[in-house]
Amino acid sequence: MVTNQPIHNHLFEQLLMILAEQGISSQQLFELPELGTFKGRETQTIERAKIPNLLQAAVALTNDPTLMIRLGQRTDITNLGTFGFALMSCATLQEALKLLLRYQSITGPGLSFQTLESDEDIILRTYIEIGNPLQKRLLTELVFSQIVRIAQILTNRVTNQSELRFSHDDASSLQAYKAILSVPTKFNQSHSELVVSKSIIKSKITSSNPVAHVIFQQQCEDLLRGLNRIENFSAAIRRMLIQAGVEFPDINHIAKTLYVSESTLRRRLRNEGTNFRVICDEVRNILARQYLAATELTIAEIASLLNYSEPVSFRRAFVRWNDMTPRDYRLQQATLEQLRIREYLVP
Repeated sequence: MVTNQPIHNHLFEQLLMILAEQGISSQQLFELPELGTFKGRETQTIERAKIPNLLQAAVALTNDPTLMIRLGQRTDITNLGTFGFALMSCATLQEALKLLLRYQSITGPGLSFQTLESDEDIILRTYIEIGNPLQKRLLTELVFSQIVRIAQILTNRVTNQSELRFSHDDASSLQAYKAILSVPTKFNQSHSELVVSKSIIKSKITSSNPVAHVIFQQQCEDLLRGLNRIENFSAAIRRMLIQAGVEFPDINHIAKTLYVSESTLRRRLRNEGTNFRVICDEVRNILARQYLAATELTIAEIASLLNYSEPVSFRRAFVRWNDMTPRDYRLQQATLEQLRIREYLVP
């Protein structure tokens, strides 16, 4: 899902891959005037205000009306940061939907959701408040494609007991949409919405983890409270890095986001008794512990996610932070979870 931070490595890489598959170089995208000053190749990010322009430009380059649908289907839920892990830890799709509604303000600017209910279905509507009419349509397609993909990842199943409805007209691409999404699709509807059978909304999530869910939901609460309140620079940077999830922005990018110079930011961090490298390590440790406790990712995969070139480098860093190896920490957390569940079950 388009997050409240700049598009980070994963989604941007997937967009470039789709363009490459159609014979379009990344340079052709980077040089488009509507993107302005753009360091895409170096930073793999783009200012969120330029996201609608980026999507419109990419569709124009490819002349592919299904581009946003195909991009959304390449979503990796682990790249959504804390919010993604909170979704993964839910018990059912219904609980995940409630989580989406509760924390929708951290999923992206100018994006909101509403749910309606009929006798047999749950209806999820989205409202896009940024961009021109075409850009709103593209964002709507991207968001709903991501939601469908995330639901399939969470439940490990594809179902036709749902229906995707778009308010815009693209009947000529109907069969292509159906083939990509594996979900019945309609156009020229009164609202853009996803209609899901109540029997499906109760589907269990395969990665459900009640203990981890408490932790991730609390972190989402912290993010929600922190959207408009910054206690100090180090706290602001920690939130930004955690929300980024995988690809950390550099200090220059963070300084610009906080409207200060890089030298001022470094000085303020020294006054708070820390520095950017220390904060990055703190957040890497937080994410590493989350990955180890709440996912089945291998140590090598976690090391790669945290941008370590070799698993042994990650292992050394983790031992330095926690006085135990990643493997021992994962075993410890699994044992603690079993004890908590046993305490809960025993009257």
